[in-house]
Amino acid sequence: MPGRWLNSLRRYDAFQKVDGAYQARTSSGGVLSILALLAVVVMLASETREYLRYKHTHSFTIDAEVQQKVQINLGLTVAMPCGFLRVDVLDASGTSENIHSSITTRSVSQRSTLTGVGERLRSVNQAADMHVHDIFALASKKRRGKNAGTVDVKGVDEACRIEGSVLVSKVAGLLHVTAHGHGHGGAYVPRHMLNFTHHIDELSFGPLYPSLVNPLDDTLHFANHSTAAFRYFISVVPTLYIDSAGYRLPTNQYAVNEYYKARLDPMDSDGKPPGVFFEYSFESVAITIREHRTSLVVFLVRVCAAVSGFFVTIGLVHRLVASVTEAVAGNKGVGASAAVGILDSKHPLRADIDAPITSTTVRK
Repeated sequence: MPGRWLNSLRRYDAFQKVDGAYQARTSSGGVLSILALLAVVVMLASETREYLRYKHTHSFTIDAEVQQKVQINLGLTVAMPCGFLRVDVLDASGTSENIHSSITTRSVSQRSTLTGVGERLRSVNQAADMHVHDIFALASKKRRGKNAGTVDVKGVDEACRIEGSVLVSKVAGLLHVTAHGHGHGGAYVPRHMLNFTHHIDELSFGPLYPSLVNPLDDTLHFANHSTAAFRYFISVVPTLYIDSAGYRLPTNQYAVNEYYKARLDPMDSDGKPPGVFFEYSFESVAITIREHRTSLVVFLVRVCAAVSGFFVTIGLVHRLVASVTEAVAGNKGVGASAAVGILDSKHPLRADIDAPITSTTVRK
């Protein structure tokens, strides 16, 4: 009994096949089959790449979290000794944040710092040959760091590395780096010793976002005068990132406008004192970025639908080509037979020869 079931199962074929005696193989059919196979391979590769690619959807909501603190991450190198500089944070409410325990300063060599920047830019330039977006990013960095020139530090080959993170209230504020005696108290630093040429390694708000592009990261800015003031007007947008597994990461993105001015007149009281100023404000609109991928079921359905639909289309095209070919060949045959008849002057007996023989019965 089980053997009979197995034999029946072996003979069963859900896909009916046409016997070879009733098949006609043509060169056009072979060409279409090869083209169909190549197209299916390309289609499968495209669908697989689309399945493996992450997609992002953006939605906008009103930011309801007003009372929270925001972390500012700063990495900055200024072409002046650390003893000349001071770092302060002041928000719109007039509160001054204590940053001495969270922001550190250390002396580095100006020459080694600038050499390192050049090496980083050269390495990025080599990698950018294969990626167009890297070329645009490098071009924007060069534009930001392309001021009139540098100013000598009068024999002082020392720079100051400022780095750390500070928690601030989620209101507009100002983070600035100035020299002692210029805008604030302290020992007065001679004007000819000022040089606010600086390199921003990092400036971000909140936890780091894996693919977030911070506009000021890894940018070099030159001061062409000792009284140069760099002002960055930063608009921070709260951002919630949700990955494909459902994990949530609150962070911030920002846009920035830059303003550079050198106060050439020492008696000009309207200008900013020399320094680097980051003026930030928080938008009331929050962005939610969701990351997702195509599910395996959807991927399989799309592949089956695409492949089957393509083969159906190829079959229709093949039948259309065959029908047109047969129609053209049939018209030629009809034209040839119509030219031969009883009125054929060249072969008057052909009609009698080609005519079918019929028998008649005579009744007596």
